[in-house]
Amino acid sequence: MDFVHLHAHTHYSMQSSPIFPGELFSAAAGFGMKSVAVTDYCAIFNMPELFYEAKNAGIKLIIGSELLLLESDTHQHSRIPTSPSLVLLVQNDTGYRNLCILLSRAAKDGFVNGMPHIESRLLEHYHDGLVCLSAYSSGRIGRALLAGAIDEAETFAAYYQEIFGDNFYLELQQHQAPFDEKLNRETIALAEKLSIELVATNNVHYLERKDAGCYRAMVANRTKEKLSSQNLQALAGSDHYLKSSDEMSRLFSDEHRELSNSLLIAEKCTYTFCQKEPVLPHFPLPEGFQDEFTYLSHLTWEGAKEKYADSEAEGISKEEVKSRIELELGVIEKMGFSSYFLIVSDLIAASRTLGYSVGPGRGSAAGSIVAYLTGITRIDPLRYKLLFERFLNPERSSMPDIDIDFTPVGKQKVLEYTVEKYGTESVAKVIAIGTLGAKAAIRDAGRVLEVPLPLVDKLAKLVPTKPGITLEKALHESNELKQFSESSPEIRELVRYARALEGRARNVSMHAGAVVITSGPLEEQVPLYVSNKIETEVRKFADEIDLDEPGPGSMKGSDGVDEKQLVTQFDKNWIETAGLLKIDYLGLETLAVIDETLRMIKRRYDLDIELEKVPMNDRKTFKIFQEGKMAGIFQFESSGMQSYMTRLQPTQIGDIIAMSALYRPGALNARIDEKRNAVDLFVDRKHGREAIDYMHPMLEEILKETYGVIVYQEQVMQISQVMGGFSLAKADNLRKAMGKKMPEIMEKYKADFVQGAIAQGVHDTLATRVFELMAEFAGYGFNKSHSAAYGVLAYWTGYLKAHYTIEFMTAVLNSEIGDTERMKHLTDEAKSFGISTLPPSINKSDALFSVEDSDDGRSCSIRVGLSAIKQVGGAARAVVTSKLRRKRDFQNLFDLAASVDLRVMNRKALECLILAGAFDEIDQHRARLIANVDKAIKFGQMQNRSVTLGQCGFFTAEEGALLEEEHYPDMDQAEPMAEAEKLLHEKKLVGFYLSHHPLSPYRRDWQAFTTLQLNAKEIIAAKQYKVIGVIVSVKPYQDRKGKQMLFGTIEDFTGKADFTVFASVFEQYGHLIKPEEVLMLIAEGEVSGGMLKLLVREVVPIKKVRNSLVKKIVLKIDADDLFQLERLAGVKKVFEAHKGGTPVEFEVNAQSGDNIEMITVFARNTPVEASESTIEELEKILGPDNVRISG
Repeated sequence: MDFVHLHAHTHYSMQSSPIFPGELFSAAAGFGMKSVAVTDYCAIFNMPELFYEAKNAGIKLIIGSELLLLESDTHQHSRIPTSPSLVLLVQNDTGYRNLCILLSRAAKDGFVNGMPHIESRLLEHYHDGLVCLSAYSSGRIGRALLAGAIDEAETFAAYYQEIFGDNFYLELQQHQAPFDEKLNRETIALAEKLSIELVATNNVHYLERKDAGCYRAMVANRTKEKLSSQNLQALAGSDHYLKSSDEMSRLFSDEHRELSNSLLIAEKCTYTFCQKEPVLPHFPLPEGFQDEFTYLSHLTWEGAKEKYADSEAEGISKEEVKSRIELELGVIEKMGFSSYFLIVSDLIAASRTLGYSVGPGRGSAAGSIVAYLTGITRIDPLRYKLLFERFLNPERSSMPDIDIDFTPVGKQKVLEYTVEKYGTESVAKVIAIGTLGAKAAIRDAGRVLEVPLPLVDKLAKLVPTKPGITLEKALHESNELKQFSESSPEIRELVRYARALEGRARNVSMHAGAVVITSGPLEEQVPLYVSNKIETEVRKFADEIDLDEPGPGSMKGSDGVDEKQLVTQFDKNWIETAGLLKIDYLGLETLAVIDETLRMIKRRYDLDIELEKVPMNDRKTFKIFQEGKMAGIFQFESSGMQSYMTRLQPTQIGDIIAMSALYRPGALNARIDEKRNAVDLFVDRKHGREAIDYMHPMLEEILKETYGVIVYQEQVMQISQVMGGFSLAKADNLRKAMGKKMPEIMEKYKADFVQGAIAQGVHDTLATRVFELMAEFAGYGFNKSHSAAYGVLAYWTGYLKAHYTIEFMTAVLNSEIGDTERMKHLTDEAKSFGISTLPPSINKSDALFSVEDSDDGRSCSIRVGLSAIKQVGGAARAVVTSKLRRKRDFQNLFDLAASVDLRVMNRKALECLILAGAFDEIDQHRARLIANVDKAIKFGQMQNRSVTLGQCGFFTAEEGALLEEEHYPDMDQAEPMAEAEKLLHEKKLVGFYLSHHPLSPYRRDWQAFTTLQLNAKEIIAAKQYKVIGVIVSVKPYQDRKGKQMLFGTIEDFTGKADFTVFASVFEQYGHLIKPEEVLMLIAEGEVSGGMLKLLVREVVPIKKVRNSLVKKIVLKIDADDLFQLERLAGVKKVFEAHKGGTPVEFEVNAQSGDNIEMITVFARNTPVEASESTIEELEKILGPDNVRISG
C-alpha cells in the first residue's frame, strides 16, 4: 500500500540526524514515493533549499517542524532528558505564516537548555493552516499513556483536538522499542474514544539500517557521551531508517486508516515555496515628498549640484552627468529599487552623523552615479569610467547588492540605529549554520568511539589545512593519509564515522554582516532563531574608550544588543529568495585606523583633513608604494604585493587600482608564458619591456589605462559593446557567462560578437581572436568598481602615511594591540621613517600607543601603550585613570599600589609592568621591584582600607596628595637582573626588544661581516651568504631517516628569516643553535612569497666571528682638521697598549684645489688586536663615525 513519510529529520535537526535533504528526497523517490515531510527540531532551516532539492528529485515536499513544549513534564521515560514535543505540518500560506510565528516565539521567549520551546497556549492563536501530529512517545499524550496516566492523556488529546479539529492526528510507530505494543494499543483506544484519526509515521533519523551507529555517534557528540554508554545503546535500535511503503505495510495493517491517512494528510498540505519578488520596506519620507522615487531624484540632483559644480574643469561635461543620472534613475524606478537606495543612503549618513567613517564603496555599487550623489559611495564613477550596468542590469531582475564598510564600532552603532528606526520586530541578523569540517569530524568521531588521542591527532593532522578540503579530497590527495586510514580496523571505523559526520550542521551562529530589514513583523515572513554568538563592539582607540568605565580591557558590549541575538532561519544563500531585503554591514578596521589618524591630526595640528579632496597625484604618496613601505596600507601589505609594487613603480592612481584587481589567485596563476603571469605582463607593459598591443584602434581607449592588458570585467563589457555592438546589459550577461565558464551560452554570444564586429568592418579572424582573449582574461578579470573603491582607500592610507607618518603608524599599532608579530613589524617600519619607539612608562604611557614630543619639540616618537603589555589588560586603564585623577606622576612602586584599584591591578599585572620596563624611569632595578611586589600590594590594600574608613591622613586618589618619603616602606634588596634576562622578558611581554636589541653589542660585526640583511627581497641562488642575528625560535624535527634536524627563525636589525638545518649540518653545529643566542649563519637563501628562507651550511659563534673574519681596522682622518691631527698621539698610545695581529688602515681626506681627495695610508708596522675595548678607545679619540672594522 502507498505511504508518505510525515515525520523525518535531516541534518538541520542539529546533530540529531546525518541525512542531507537531497539524499532523503532521492531515497524517497527511489521507493516510488511522491511526497515527504521534513520535520526538523524547532526549525525549518534553509527551507528554500529543501524545496529546491525536493523539486530536483521529483518529490513534493511537506514542510513542518517538531516543536518542543515549554510545559514541564513529569512522565519522562527517556534516559536522555528531553522536553515533550509536537509535530506541525504546513498546509497553506496561512499555515506557513503561523509556523514562522510559533518558531520565532519559541526562539525569542522559550529558549531553554539550548533549544527553543513554545507554550501550548500559543497554538490556540496560531493553528490555522497547520496539521498537528502527537509525536508518539515523545509527545505529552504518549508520555502520559506510558506512565499509566490515561486521564491526563485524554485531557491533552482533547485539548489539541479542540484547537486543530480534524487536523489533529495521533501517531502510531513501530521501532522495535519495548513499549511499542502497549503504546500503540492504548493510542488506538484513545483515538476511538475521542474520535481522533490515527496516522502511521516512522520518525526517520537516518537513511539506511546500517547508519544507526553513525546516528548514535552524532547524538553522543550532542550529549557529550561516549558511544559505549548505556544511554546511547538504549536510545535507538536500528529501526529509525527510511522505510519503504512495503515495509510500512508489513508493520501496519491500515485497519484504522493509519497508512491511508498519511496520503490524505499529504493531499491536505498544498503549500509550496516559490521565489518571491523583493518586497522593500517603506522609507519614511520627509514632508513635501509623495513617493520614494521623487525623494531619491531630489537627493540625486542636489548631490549633482554640489559634486559636479566644476566638472567641466575635470573633463566631465554637464551633458554626460545629466544623461548618466537620467539613465540610472530610469532603471531604478523601473525595477522598483528607490526605497533600497534611500535606506542605504540613510544608514551611511547615520554613521557619519555618529562620528564613524564609511568606506568609499564596495563591490559594483561604486559604478552608480546615483549611489555617489546620495552619499552611498565616495568615488566618482565618471572620473574612473565605471559602469552602472555591472551593478544593476535591467535584463536581470535581481536585488541590488550594496555592502557597506563601517568601522567595527560604527557597524554596531548603525545596527542599533537601524533597530531604532525600523523597529525590533522588523530587523534581524542573518544566520550562519556551522558544519563539521574534515578535521573536526575526525576528532568528534574519535572522542565518541574512544580511539586513543594520539591516533586521532595523527589522522587529523594528515588532512591538508586548506579551504574547502573534505575527507574525500584529502584521501585522494595524500597517499600518507590514505595508507594510515587503512592501517587498522580501528582507524578504518574512525574514518567511516568521520565521513558520516562531515559536512553536517553542527551549530548556529550569525553571518558577519548580513542584516535583514522588513516592512512588517519579520516573524510573519521568515522564522527566527537565536545565535550562540552575541555581537559586541570592540573599542580599540582612545576616543572610543571610556576610561572611567569599570571592568578589564577595552571590550564593551553594545548597549543596544539584547543578550539573545535573533537571526533568520534562512542563511545568506537563501534569505533573498524569500523576498527580503538583505544589507551587509561589514566592519573594516582600516576605517577605524583612518578615523583615529584624523583625530590625532586634529588634536596635534588643528587640521581637518577631507580625504575626498586630497590630490590624487601626490608624489610623496606614490613614493610610499614605489618603495614598498606597505605596513598599514589597505590590502597592499603582503610581501608579494610589496614586491610587485616595487617592480611596478606606480605613478598614477590607475596603477594602484589595477594592482588591487590583479593581485588575486586568478591573475597570479594565469600563465602568459613559462616565466610570466598576468601581473608580470602588466608590469612589463608599463615599463616598455613589452610593446603595448590594443589589437584594434577602436579598443585603445578601453585598454589604454591598463597598457593593453584586459584587467577588469568592465573592459570585457566595453569591448563587447564597442566592437561587438552589444548593449551594456547584454555585455554584462556575456561577462557573467564567461566568468562561470558556460560553454553553450558563450558559443551563442561568440557568434553574435563576431557578427557585430564584422558589421563594423572588423575581420572575422581578429574578432574571433579578441573574443577568445576576452574569454581567457574573464577567467580572472576583476570588478573594476570594487577595485577602484578599494584602490582609492589604499591611496588614502598611503597619503596619511606619507604626510602624517607618526600619527598613522600609531593608529595602526593601536589597531594591532595584542598581535606581537604585527607590532614588531610596524615598529620596525616606523624606524625606517626615522621614528623611534619609546618603552612603556607608568607616568608617560597612555593605555594605547601614543605620539610623544621631545622636550625641545623638534622631534617625536611613539610611546608604547600599557595595554600592549601582555597580561596587563584592564590594569593599563587603571593606571591611566588614576594618573588623570591625581594629576601628578607616580613616585615609586608603593605610590602606584596605593593609588590604583588593586582588584584590577593584580600581582601578575604589576609584575608584567615591571618586567616590560614601565618603572625604569623611576627605578631601573627590575629584580628589586619584583621582590617588593607583594609588600607593595599589602601597602596599597592598607592605604585603600584606611582611606575608605577615613582613618588616614595621607591622601585620597581624588585629592592627589603625596606621601612623605619616610611613610613608604623600605625596599627589600635583590641581585640585579642580567641584561639578557631583561631582554627576554621584554620580548615575551611586548613582542619586541625595548631597552636595546640583543644584537646591539655586536652591531660593528654585523655591519662589517654580514653579506645579507634579513629584509632582502632579491638574492642570488646557490650563493653562500653570511648572516648575523639572534636566534628567535628553534623547532627540532626528525627527518625520514630518523635523524635530528632543525627549523628555526633568526632576526637582525632589519627583519627576520626562517632557516633550515639538515641532519648533516645539525650533527656538527646543532649544539650552538639555541633561542636568544647571537650567531653567524653561513647559508644559501631563497625568497619565497616575499619571505627570506635560509639553508644553513655552517654556524659560527659570535665571539669567534671577529677574530676569524676581520681583515683590518679603518680610521678616518681629516688632514685639514688640526684638532684631529693632534689626536693621533692618543691613537698611537692605543696601538701600543693593544698590540695584535690586525692591520690598521687610515683613510685621509685632504683638500686638493676645489676637491677633496681620499688617500689611503697603510700602517703596516702597527698591527693591533681587534677587540671591543680597542675599538671603544679609538672611538673616544676619533669619534664613532671615524672608526670601523672591515672583513
